[in-house]
Amino acid sequence: MIRVLTNTLAVSLALAGAAQPALAQDRAAALREACAKDVAAHCPGVQPGGGRIAACFKDNLGKLSEGCRTALIKAKAVN
Repeated sequence: MIRVLTNTLAVSLALAGAAQPALAQDRAAALREACAKDVAAHCPGVQPGGGRIAACFKDNLGKLSEGCRTALIKAKAVN
């Protein structure tokens, strides 16, 4: 489960920073919205890029909200 969430987060965050078709942008936006509070709560000061937020989420996986974990799992299902 941790590996799936970590891989999903890394892929989703990478997609969020690149030029994407509208559907991928929608997925990335949904993931950012679902996990924004988790980033603020568990990864304050972590600069996006280079897999830093994915690493922070991996380190704090047990603390992530249910909504964020669900969004990560759904993003994996559609990628």
